[in-house]
Amino acid sequence: MKKPGRNDPCPCGSGKKYKQCCLRKEAEQAEQAVSDRFRAVSKALSWLMTVHGRAARAAIDAAFFKQLSDEENELLQHLEPTLYQGIMFNTLEWLLAEGFITVKGEERRVAEVLLGRGGPLFSAEQRQWLELLASRPLGLYEAIEVAPGECIRLKDVLFPEQAPILVKERAGSQQMAQFDLIAARIMPVEDHFILSGAVYSMPRHRSLELIAKLKHELEGLTPDSPLAKGILGATIPIYWLKLFANPQITRLVDYVTGEPLLLITDHYRVQDWDALEWAMASAADVEGDREAGWSRFFEGKDGLRRRSVAIEPGQKPDRIKVFYRTRGFADQGRPWFEGLAGPAVEFVSREISDPMKMPAEKRPDKVPTPSPPVQMSPEMITEVIGDSVRQLYAGWADQPLPILDNRTPREAIETAEGLEQVKFLLHTYEHGEMQQAKDQHRPPVSYDFLWRELGIKP
Repeated sequence: MKKPGRNDPCPCGSGKKYKQCCLRKEAEQAEQAVSDRFRAVSKALSWLMTVHGRAARAAIDAAFFKQLSDEENELLQHLEPTLYQGIMFNTLEWLLAEGFITVKGEERRVAEVLLGRGGPLFSAEQRQWLELLASRPLGLYEAIEVAPGECIRLKDVLFPEQAPILVKERAGSQQMAQFDLIAARIMPVEDHFILSGAVYSMPRHRSLELIAKLKHELEGLTPDSPLAKGILGATIPIYWLKLFANPQITRLVDYVTGEPLLLITDHYRVQDWDALEWAMASAADVEGDREAGWSRFFEGKDGLRRRSVAIEPGQKPDRIKVFYRTRGFADQGRPWFEGLAGPAVEFVSREISDPMKMPAEKRPDKVPTPSPPVQMSPEMITEVIGDSVRQLYAGWADQPLPILDNRTPREAIETAEGLEQVKFLLHTYEHGEMQQAKDQHRPPVSYDFLWRELGIKP
């Protein structure tokens, strides 16, 4: 039977419009069901902590906190209250869904204790929710589509052959972005899916080791097997917990040198353009001209030519800008450039911009005739970072990578599993760049050039 429209006559025969009659009742029932689910969890935890509190706390400690070092546990105690509350929320849901406690000398599953004889009195909806919570596995998912305030389409990272699932999620979808990685339980409710409540946000750049480990342990298992469920429920939460105890700062690094990526710009006043052009033309490792600017190249250990210095015309006719992408390149490049150019140029100022700390942090050197540093627009910052990124990843497609079992990306995409690994890696690069661009209030750098180089579609 086709569902009636909001303004159609109500099928119950009341003579009212559907939205004024049964639709309103259905909405009230749905709201009541949601309230019942939340009450089921709070009622279960309240009874459990009252009747089996010592055993429940021992189970949590054994599964999580005893697996951390004293230093890691100490760090958790000093987290912001909201973060610590989030940890305990996820931990208590895990207890209901996965935990075992000792009752009268016998180890029993928490869900069986709650729903079995002697447990608290639950409504039918509450019992159904707790049974569902105990049966659904914890999964690792990538958000491939996000409609803020409405829904998220999630793809299973560990079982990529599974069809993506559309999850109705009002609050969480407002905070999530495309390619975010989360661990969660997806719950089928009536004709749609929702999240159980506990969500484990996983930084993509710190999840590659976890994914490799889980794929190894899950090899040959199906997503709905009890063994797979046990492995996921035991591994993901403790890995997530350790992330809080071992925070890392994400940095952009130079692909060749491993140095932190900086945007260093030296500003010069040109005293003699003819002498400067002659000096640039005399250097064997320099290419370019006055109109387009010059670049200094070197050959990396991989045999590829890379740029260490970029010289561009300034905003004024007598100015030039010399760009470096790391402190090391700048420390070597400035003496080289000033020795080559000689009296043809006069140093004015240095501008240092950390891509992780935009807007730019300016640290002008002492100069005889200082002038205000040139402000970089968001588009210009993206252009400079994009140029560095393209240089950093030159030859990436044919570079053996440990995360790909020392295969090159081009070799890896020859298999279905390798293709998924490479796509995940590319999405990780893009996800990190989108986050940084958002924090720095600039357009993101496109990584489409890597997809094109491999001949695969984004």
